[in-house]
Amino acid sequence: MRSSEHYIGIDLGGSHIRSVVARDDGPIPRIIGRDERATPRSGPDDVVAAIAESCRASRAAVNAPVRDIAAVACSAPGPLDHRGGIVHEAPNVVGFIEYPLGPRLASALGLPEIYVDRDTIMAAVGEANAGAAKGSRNFIYVTISTGIGGAFVIDGHLLRGAANTAGEIGHIPVALEGPRCGCGSYGCVESLAAGRFIAEAYGVDDAARVYAAAASGEPRAIAIITRAEQALGNLAIGLANALSPALIVVGGSVAEHEPEHTLEVMRRAIAARAFKVAAAAVRIVPAALGRDVGMLGAVIYARERRAGRDEWFR
Repeated sequence: MRSSEHYIGIDLGGSHIRSVVARDDGPIPRIIGRDERATPRSGPDDVVAAIAESCRASRAAVNAPVRDIAAVACSAPGPLDHRGGIVHEAPNVVGFIEYPLGPRLASALGLPEIYVDRDTIMAAVGEANAGAAKGSRNFIYVTISTGIGGAFVIDGHLLRGAANTAGEIGHIPVALEGPRCGCGSYGCVESLAAGRFIAEAYGVDDAARVYAAAASGEPRAIAIITRAEQALGNLAIGLANALSPALIVVGGSVAEHEPEHTLEVMRRAIAARAFKVAAAAVRIVPAALGRDVGMLGAVIYARERRAGRDEWFR
């Protein structure tokens, strides 16, 4: 096979590192090798070593040597500098403060360059090119998972903002009080509705247990889930009113497993309380690339960057 057909996509999360080798032979790149492992909690250099090992394992699964890889991209928590590959701060990954992830990972893999961008940017690029937002010039990507984040594409252009933090919607305050967020503020939608914080509020290690307890009628779980739903509803109304997207594409593990408590809640809130013209213009839809959105987004991102077709998301 030609080297131009093979890409590596990496998804760095607070709990897991996932990598794939994908062949770009259709609208959605085809994953032909993959690896997943826990994210080390012992420091950033160990995280880089684990990412490199994961990439080697996914390549080994399909006997793809380094010379056969056209480009590599890493989906990472932010905020970060996507040009220099520097992660400014990633609260859920130990030691990632002003950390040169791109250069360190390129060195570990023996490659001249690794493309690094925010996980939500990668997902938005994937959904725009091969997923639920294909053909849309005005959409917002939202992830509801361990944390909450997003990316804005308005009039065909990705919004990054002066500090490259546009889309950090998890840290929009949606309540006048609430638990302290990982960013140091309080009342953030992430601190109220992200999987990590839902689990912490109930004293368990998995938000799925809280949703299950709420479904069985446990009062404290119901209160936590109700609060999360109210936070997501407020977020959806703010996004619809402020940016007037045609689509809000919602992905992430919590949204995937609990659509009634996430997508449906957001739809109802917009219909009931958003500006009528904005509410009439927007649809809330599930992400199409599923659990692999981060890695497939990274593969598509790498392909587009390498081909020089990345003007709209620079």
